[in-house]
Amino acid sequence: MKVDGIIIGFNDEAMETTIKRIEPYKNKGAAYGHMISRSAILDGRRLKYSELVKESISRSTGMVSDLSIYRMPNMAVHYIMNYLGRRNISIEPVNNYNFGKERLKYLLENSSPKFVGVSSTCIVEAAPLREVVDYIRSISPLIKIIVGGPFINSINFEYRDEQQKYLLQRIGADIYVHERQGEKTLYHIYGELCKDKPDLSKVPNILYKDGNQILRTVKVPENISLDEDPIKEFTFYKNHMKPPVYVRTAISCSLHCAFCRYPILGGELMYMNLDSIEKNLDYIHSIGIRYITFIDDSLNIPLDRFKDILRLMIRKKYGFRWCSFFRISHSDEETYELMEQSGCLGVILGVESGNNTILKNMDKRVTKEKLYWGIQQLTIHNIISYASCVIGFPGETAETARETIEFIEYSKPTFYDLQCWFCENAVPIYEEKEYYNLEGYGYSWSHKDMDSIRAGEIVINAIHSIKGSCFMPSLSFNLWSLAYYISQGATLEEFIKFSKIFGRLTSVEKDNVDGKYLKTINELMNVFHGNKALYDNLRMRYKQQPREKY
Repeated sequence: MKVDGIIIGFNDEAMETTIKRIEPYKNKGAAYGHMISRSAILDGRRLKYSELVKESISRSTGMVSDLSIYRMPNMAVHYIMNYLGRRNISIEPVNNYNFGKERLKYLLENSSPKFVGVSSTCIVEAAPLREVVDYIRSISPLIKIIVGGPFINSINFEYRDEQQKYLLQRIGADIYVHERQGEKTLYHIYGELCKDKPDLSKVPNILYKDGNQILRTVKVPENISLDEDPIKEFTFYKNHMKPPVYVRTAISCSLHCAFCRYPILGGELMYMNLDSIEKNLDYIHSIGIRYITFIDDSLNIPLDRFKDILRLMIRKKYGFRWCSFFRISHSDEETYELMEQSGCLGVILGVESGNNTILKNMDKRVTKEKLYWGIQQLTIHNIISYASCVIGFPGETAETARETIEFIEYSKPTFYDLQCWFCENAVPIYEEKEYYNLEGYGYSWSHKDMDSIRAGEIVINAIHSIKGSCFMPSLSFNLWSLAYYISQGATLEEFIKFSKIFGRLTSVEKDNVDGKYLKTINELMNVFHGNKALYDNLRMRYKQQPREKY
């Protein structure tokens, strides 16, 4: 078997593992409270939303569920596989680490790849990456391990040199790619690894181990045109109904919200032209895909371009149901009409706050009145709205936090996520730290009006009190996930019910599980009961006797 390289997708860490790691610090900030507000206890184990969905489908249908959003083609894996494949480099994908460990083991033992690449997309700390690295080393101790993606870019942007190297040592790989795209850099790494005496110092955009040191090479932005290879081909799991696929039509963001570093990490704005978008959508349609997820941070900016994309989908009659991020600040009445006509299933909204002063502090360039109007337009046009909100941004008080909670209640987005603000030191608002008396990092911070512990308490209380919208935590599940499960046979109504029940179960400690709690969790485990489409989907892959009803 000729394999030049292996690329591995996301490692979805179990909630029990995460909790075990952060529990010793439960009284030193909001991190522990954040996790328990996004999880519930089942049979003595703490499970996050996505884990509970899997268990509920299994128990409701009597078939062990293997459904997961991580069965969608991993975009990082497929972009690299496409780029290198066109340059005659044979790449074997391991779409998701959790489902692919046996395949990874087989590839390592039965081929001689020059490297294993690991994506850090969706990763926010070193531990899940270290788990993957250690597993690879246990099978093939000498193979070169390369890690790239958003988390590596974040480390290089956020921390000073010594802190960067400490975190990279914790991950334990050999080479780290520091570039927003990275495909060209990986191509150059492979070229060096093929030589008798590789010299990694010649490869730009990397940090690499040299003995006990980590050395850095020159930074050279790749800026690979999105029109260079517009058609991104995908691979799918055998015997599974085809899931949604990710589509990217732009890189970076034109907005500069005070809490966000993405426009800095993303670099110069790049757009795919409409002809290339059409070619890619034509391919996706030709292979029978019905659901797509645009991952552009600001798909509807500029608005005229967005409308052109919508008119293209209407004209071509693709019949896609699609999701995206959406900026209500850049919309008008025609926008929502075109979204409905083109098949929009739902959008994620960066609402952030229901108070105009906090929105101004965030440099959101939108008012709560415009946000309310936009959510109502989405409802009128039968589009699912998922409102992401935070408590604790600098300037936040108990009163402004209450306005955000009230906003969620009266605007009634289909789903909402509410979480404690995560403090980062390399975002625009941090330049005003002295004015706000801002101290700390992550989920352990304080400013002149609030601290993270108080913000976490407000979040937990709000989740239990809000009735006008359904709580769906973005920690492990959001609109992309919902689109995946709908594509597999679940219904929106089932997830509305699931989310309402889940909100009543969050933040309960194991010692406080009582009869009322057990009755509610039993309700949750039967949400998908009677769903024949899900049952038939799972039955395609399993032939076993139905399990006893929970």
